[in-house]
Amino acid sequence: ANSMVRAARLASKTASRRHVVPGACVSPVLCQSRHQASGTPAPLSPPPFPTVIIYNQSKHATQSVLADIRAVWGNKVRVLQTLEEGRQRLPGMDGALYVQPKTWGNLEHFKERLDWLCTQDHGLHHDRVSGKVVFMPGWSAFAESSEAARAVDALGLVWPGTEPVASQSLEKIGFKRICAEVGAPTPPFVVLSEEDAGVDMTDPVAKEKCITGFMKACANMNTDHKGLLKSIHGGGGKGTAHLDDPSDPVQVRAAVEKVLVEMNRSDGIYFEQKVNTKGDGRFYQLELEVDGETCSQGGRFVWFNSRLQKVVEIGLADDLIPLFMPAELYQKSREWAVAIAKKGGNNTRATMEGLVFQNEKGEFELQFIECNRRPQVENEALALLQQDAEGNRRYTFAELMMRASGMPAPVFEPSTDVKVVLHARWLHGNPDSDGNITYQAGNILGMSGPRLDYVAAELMSPGEISFTADPQLGKAVLTASSWEEMCDRAAEYFTLRKPMVMGSSSTYAQTMYN
Repeated sequence: ANSMVRAARLASKTASRRHVVPGACVSPVLCQSRHQASGTPAPLSPPPFPTVIIYNQSKHATQSVLADIRAVWGNKVRVLQTLEEGRQRLPGMDGALYVQPKTWGNLEHFKERLDWLCTQDHGLHHDRVSGKVVFMPGWSAFAESSEAARAVDALGLVWPGTEPVASQSLEKIGFKRICAEVGAPTPPFVVLSEEDAGVDMTDPVAKEKCITGFMKACANMNTDHKGLLKSIHGGGGKGTAHLDDPSDPVQVRAAVEKVLVEMNRSDGIYFEQKVNTKGDGRFYQLELEVDGETCSQGGRFVWFNSRLQKVVEIGLADDLIPLFMPAELYQKSREWAVAIAKKGGNNTRATMEGLVFQNEKGEFELQFIECNRRPQVENEALALLQQDAEGNRRYTFAELMMRASGMPAPVFEPSTDVKVVLHARWLHGNPDSDGNITYQAGNILGMSGPRLDYVAAELMSPGEISFTADPQLGKAVLTASSWEEMCDRAAEYFTLRKPMVMGSSSTYAQTMYN
């Protein structure tokens, strides 16, 4: 009986919302059109480039870039998707550039395919020789590579990301060195190998010599302080290994081998001490976005699972930050972020990441760990806290194109009605208490459930679930005017809306609700 009452109340709340369509099943394309019709701004200005090539094997990342471009310029920009031979391009794409399987990151092969396509497509050839084709990698380690930026420039394409010299100076090891120079706190670290100083991982002798060299370097640290072995090329938990006792050679070898296997390269490896080891060990991450040398409004807080993978990201307006850290420490962290950006020569949008925790004395601390020189998956959890003079929201990938054309950084003010933004990731699997997710096979058809006006953005990549690419299938971005309202809306969202999947069931939505 109690369950029925709760269900009735939930149905009543849902039905009272504006434009709710019970039982609606919305495809990704319809979902995009729906948000345009409900207040997303029409094209703001002529596009700075006529053609974009999206280079990312993740369907979700690719679809996110496409959604930004279409929301701002509609069909005025021609968008080509790079994908492996035999794969089907996403809805809404204007064309495709096919590459051989397992050649992602190989720009020599990409050049061969691009050159051939230009012989068949005169419009693409004309735009390329005119410097009017943008190469958009979305979010990935590739998007932060200074080597990739130079290679793309040599192809006659426009690189919309961080300038190569700045990107190299702000990589993980360089970032921590800049922190030390400007006085920003960062966990103690020891560099095991510099960037571009790796060995041939296909040579067993060279690989074993590298492993024993790293083991010796860890032993020479003469510490038993818990830490992490990290690669500057990693991310999302990949390329990171727990090392709870650096004096134990067995643990060290296991950690080194894990990182080398995951990254398949041995350069840019370092040891970083864990934070809050004398307290309760808990922490969350504060992300601050800088545009050039300007720190944007709001802070984005990230919660992790035990495998150091992001679970949920929530952006808070400045006046709500004290819910999670002292306002004074937050303002100081913004000053440090600006100082780091200036020292590193940042020229576009980047994200400074710091860990926030209470030490054994109950005092709040912040320790900066890295800078992402690219848009984050969760970028909208800060973007929707801002708006322009006409009330239009931010579109991060569209901004990158504008900046690449030489236009100044856009001017935004705090949103008048959005104080909290939640970015949630849609996966299809069964999480356990240790953070492990058993992914399930299936075919994504779209989303099911009623329309909810507080869902500012929602994407779900159609087609077969890939076990070799990005496990993230889609996203949901929710807005609210308070923390309490966001908690209620998030619980309601994961109750009412779910992916439509032909295949195995998943407990992911229930886990997020819990």
